[in-house]
Amino acid sequence: FIFVPVSAQEYEFDIPEEEESKIEFNGNLDVKWAILNTRKSSPFYEIQFYQTTDNSSYLSRYRLDYYFNGEYRRKKVDFVMKTFSQYKKDEPISLSFYELYGSLNLSPKLTFGIGKKRFIWGKGYAFNPAGYVNTEKDPENPELALSGKSSTFFMFNKSLNSNFLKNFSFSSIILPPEAIINEKFAPLEDTEIALKTYFLIKNTDIDFMFFYGKNQLRKYGFDFSTNLKENFEIHGECSYAQNEEKFIIQENLLLLQRIDGSSFLFGMRYLNRFNTTVIAEYYHNNRGLSKEEFNDYYDYIETTMKSNSFNIISQVKQNVSSRFISKTLMKDYLYIIVRQPEPFGWLYSSFSIFTIYNLNDNSFILSPRFGYEPFTNFEFLLWPALTLGESNSEYGSRQFQKKVEFWMRFYF
Repeated sequence: FIFVPVSAQEYEFDIPEEEESKIEFNGNLDVKWAILNTRKSSPFYEIQFYQTTDNSSYLSRYRLDYYFNGEYRRKKVDFVMKTFSQYKKDEPISLSFYELYGSLNLSPKLTFGIGKKRFIWGKGYAFNPAGYVNTEKDPENPELALSGKSSTFFMFNKSLNSNFLKNFSFSSIILPPEAIINEKFAPLEDTEIALKTYFLIKNTDIDFMFFYGKNQLRKYGFDFSTNLKENFEIHGECSYAQNEEKFIIQENLLLLQRIDGSSFLFGMRYLNRFNTTVIAEYYHNNRGLSKEEFNDYYDYIETTMKSNSFNIISQVKQNVSSRFISKTLMKDYLYIIVRQPEPFGWLYSSFSIFTIYNLNDNSFILSPRFGYEPFTNFEFLLWPALTLGESNSEYGSRQFQKKVEFWMRFYF
């Protein structure tokens, strides 16, 4: 036997420091003033401003939007709060929680959470037909902060040492139904379930989704995103729905249909050597109205206003605000946006212009935007918009034909 003397100094162990708690706060205040040119010939203008004494051709709108966010992290626990408040006139201001949830990292790969959380499913920029748990985007402002949904969620993620399949994740989300019985209770059978599996195969992101909702609504979805070149990306989404709701007008009556069918999106993102970004997307909406169905809807509003009956107009106005509120009311849209930071060498400035073209009735919206950041944590935005088309088209019949918005945004 050979005995080798061992010095205690040869074995040194670094005891990891206990992870400190971390609290972060941030937010912004948006001061928004808009000038709007009304389209009085539109029946949608007439029903929105029914019995309004002021018939000005130009209206203004002023409001303050305040966002305040906080996050607390300690060891395996994470708590997130995102709030929104809006001031329009002197009255009590209500506080809305866009997100309010807690999550627990059960392991480096598994997370459990509960509360109100915003999920981002799908690869589309302006539209998300497979975004089953998303709040619907406004394609005129896709980056606008949106409210989340009350849920319980589990997320599993695993990185793989493979040249083919590099990452895999699985998400399951349970969405409790909204309280509709005495504003406290809801039918248990209205509980919704959403599942998603994610694969990173080489340089391609792929998701498969499933959604089960009330009234036996089922949706099956798929999306992908991949870079063909460093500066050129393509993406797409497809969703097949069974027993999906669609409201139409027939013989001046509101009817509910249950339909099956597919909605899909295909898009691209390109960055050139001048740092100009172009995003283009085509979107087909299975629930959307055809040109003929939109004409029936238009005639329905027009006939209602001609009746001059307060009760009828009030009922139809309620139908419009609850059944025809989608940002994509019709079937087929083309979205294009071009962005250029610091155009013509103007420091701290940005310029973009986008259009949403309705392929069913050839109406469209055109909107440039100019931004300037002269100081840290301060931004100024000038944002005009035009809606153009035939008088009975989607954009050509909007309540406002032109508008310009002035934003001042303060960050902290």
